[in-house]
Amino acid sequence: VILSSRCSSWVTRKLGTNPVAVLATLVLLSYNKILHTVVFILSSTHLLYIKPNSSEYKDTVWLYDANITFFEGKHIPICLVALLLFIFFLLPYTLLLVFGQFIQAKSNLK
Repeated sequence: VILSSRCSSWVTRKLGTNPVAVLATLVLLSYNKILHTVVFILSSTHLLYIKPNSSEYKDTVWLYDANITFFEGKHIPICLVALLLFIFFLLPYTLLLVFGQFIQAKSNLK
């Protein structure tokens, strides 16, 4: 967004004179949807199977599709993407929102 506004006057007219504010607004608006998707992907539940001969079998499955074992097989790639999104986008952005004023006050960047 920022690079395209520097290269194109048409994009600059559409976004305004401050593309950083536009990018920050887009990130803030998409934050809730990304957080919901990550929580959806990383939700699991435990199933306890009791067989007729009194043996028990416990399995961890994905909460929204019990046919998929949690963090195994085809669930691994989607879990890894969700974890990467959480570590590199959601967690830093949340910390910045919560502690931004404190960081700005302590760094003397007013």
